[in-house]
Amino acid sequence: MNFTEAMEKLKAGKKVSRETWRNSIYFLMKDKEVKCFYPTLMNYVYDENIMISNDWMIVGDKEKYKFCDIILRLQQCAKARLSHWKDEYIYLDIESKQLILHAMEPRSFVPDFESFIAEDWVELK
Repeated sequence: MNFTEAMEKLKAGKKVSRETWRNSIYFLMKDKEVKCFYPTLMNYVYDENIMISNDWMIVGDKEKYKFCDIILRLQQCAKARLSHWKDEYIYLDIESKQLILHAMEPRSFVPDFESFIAEDWVELK
């Protein structure tokens, strides 16, 4: 879609991005302002209650699991999220054996003019 079509979707409350940015940058209206979101990676900070937590979902799956039931899936490179998370998920960094949180954080970004004439704008779900 072109920029004009993407801006209509944006004003309607949809997330929009360019195809080339699909897994990194997107725009969303918040409080009548355009916000840009970028991925941020950080160690997932948790406490001992994770051992009994039971509201986990494997990304792409609709079933809920106990944390203990997703450990093997994390070792197999699956991504998991708590059911109330929107754009966040965790995964296991195989080398460091640390859980990493992938979150989308607002940051300033000004698209170049080429973005305004691009035909590769997409609506994200």
